Amino acid sequence: SGRFVPVKGKSIECEGWTFVLPAVSVGNVGQIAIDLCVATAKLEKVGYWYSPNIIPLACNDPLATKLKRVKGRIGLPVEFYRCSERKVVIMQRRSPNFAGASKAFVNNVLTWAKKAGFSTTVLVSSSQAYVTEDGEKGKQWCMYTHADKTMKEFVQESKLMDRTGTGTNDKSPPTVELLRYNTEITSELLKESKNLKMKTLAILAQVNEGDNMIDGVQMAKTLSYALSALGDGKSNPLLDASKKIRIPYAYKHVYGPETDRSLIYT
Repeated sequence: SGRFVPVKGKSIECEGWTFVLPAVSVGNVGQIAIDLCVATAKLEKVGYWYSPNIIPLACNDPLATKLKRVKGRIGLPVEFYRCSERKVVIMQRRSPNFAGASKAFVNNVLTWAKKAGFSTTVLVSSSQAYVTEDGEKGKQWCMYTHADKTMKEFVQESKLMDRTGTGTNDKSPPTVELLRYNTEITSELLKESKNLKMKTLAILAQVNEGDNMIDGVQMAKTLSYALSALGDGKSNPLLDASKKIRIPYAYKHVYGPETDRSLIYT
């Protein structure tokens, strides 16, 4: 089971809107992209997702961009942010599901999204670069279900490698192989979207595990472009190309605290 819990005094109107969520996949690329988009666009938090399928977690002000802005606001495993101007609701996931719980999680989330009236679902994810023959990282590819003309035009214009159906080349392994390794809910979400007859686009970055901030920035830009292209075309992109992307302060400690240089230099 799972349910949306609104922030006190907040509500969301989703009819015809776009729903975005990340996979907790290799390099955490999707999660990084979501954090960068939410922090840069200063989106409003509107709710949480309650589910026994998610590993519990609490964190301190994960989206504050400077130390002085860290105010002790508690962040939970799954939170929702809204951009009314662009008619977008974004789910951020900071914790994975318990083992064996991904199918139930996907089913609950998509059933809620369909009932809420979302017209489009966008998943940002990643796959292992070493699975491909060339092992090249940095490439982005996609799959979709029940796509309309606008979505197909975006895929073509953005030059994403389309692996939907027969959209693979001879040098690449079957798509099922790419989805098998560290893509988390990606395969299950596409399958469930097809069953529920939902218009869904999954965008994946081909990466290696490590410092994946650059991959996250690239994915954030692709997501911003996608939301603009899939929307009404009248609103500005989520990320303004003329402004610097805001990186949350917490990312400074992704790989642990900084070295105390006084221990080295006396």
